[in-house]
Amino acid sequence: MTRTYKEVINEMNRAYNEFYILLFQELKDEFGLTGQQESMLFHINLNENTTANHIATTFNVSKSAVSQVLSKLEKQKMISKQVNPNNKREYFLTLGPNGSKYIERLSELDDVLIEKYFSKIDINALEQMTETLTKINKVILEEKQKDLNCNE
Repeated sequence: MTRTYKEVINEMNRAYNEFYILLFQELKDEFGLTGQQESMLFHINLNENTTANHIATTFNVSKSAVSQVLSKLEKQKMISKQVNPNNKREYFLTLGPNGSKYIERLSELDDVLIEKYFSKIDINALEQMTETLTKINKVILEEKQKDLNCNE
């Protein structure tokens, strides 16, 4: 029996949510982060010199919503702001001391996960999963870009 895209995607979502809860919820709770705060923190970590405007565009949320989240992250010392030397009204966002600690803890957790769990799965299967997720991300980004171009 061939499964539908909907069935496969539902199963993938369930598996991902279970994976996330099993491995990361405790750490997120330890640092007092919401899912949205964590997502923005990851984005800041992976995108040097990102701005609030860039985050709003990437996450497709209002600048006001981004400002509220960033304000909380700044109070928690998860992020810091540096004035953009080319535009004094804009700030570059970087990890603050607690944000760096969080990312460091995630890296330590990765080491434990590799040793305890991922090393028990064939590396080719992990590579294939990574390639598939990368392809999915590429398709999503391309479609979003098409939508943006159509709306201009």
